[in-house]
Amino acid sequence: MVTTPSLFLPPNLAMHLTTPESACLLALADLAEDQAEVHALQLAYSLYSDSEDIWPVLRNLFARNLVTVATSGALELTAAGSFIARHLQIRHRLLERFLLDVLGVPWMFVHREASRLAPAVSPLFIERVIELTRSATVCPHGNPIPGRGAPPAHEQRLTDAPFGQRCRLTRIAEWVSYEPHRLQRLWSHELLPGRALIRVPDPFHRWVIRLDQRSLVLGQRIAAALFVAVE
Repeated sequence: MVTTPSLFLPPNLAMHLTTPESACLLALADLAEDQAEVHALQLAYSLYSDSEDIWPVLRNLFARNLVTVATSGALELTAAGSFIARHLQIRHRLLERFLLDVLGVPWMFVHREASRLAPAVSPLFIERVIELTRSATVCPHGNPIPGRGAPPAHEQRLTDAPFGQRCRLTRIAEWVSYEPHRLQRLWSHELLPGRALIRVPDPFHRWVIRLDQRSLVLGQRIAAALFVAVE
């Protein structure tokens, strides 16, 4: 049986975080999985419509020694911040799986609904979520659930995939789930983990893929967020 690290942090480790503080730690950990550096404005863009809203939250996290700032200006999780963020990731990704696999919530909405649900769930509810998702190793976007899975050994970004070879989409970088309009486009084209595709050359040096008998042009940022394995 697959085991999951405890999702019930002792009060001294949870530090009685507010919902915005928990959301900020989770988002910072998610963004850092795919980016060398995460800056405050990037974090604000993922979480808020007004970038000024992020600063009071960050000040609290700085004061609690959960987040620090590198010399480059990038935000970094401290050891304590990383520990808590990892547990938040596990909880969030298991909730996403529960919403998709058990409740049938459409794929493009599971991140949003899990974010809304997480602050309200009880330990008993989470225990049932763990039990009902015990075989899950990745979230609905294909990213590993910490402690349960790991990225495929031979995956690569779509931007590095060879032309003309059949590939399978393994995962979508977690930062994409924070941008609903990008999720909507992927959903509308059924470009979800497990989908077969072929990268094709383009005379205008665009990122073009073939899905069945149709072609789709992608922006460079979203193409770099798609991970594939050559079949």
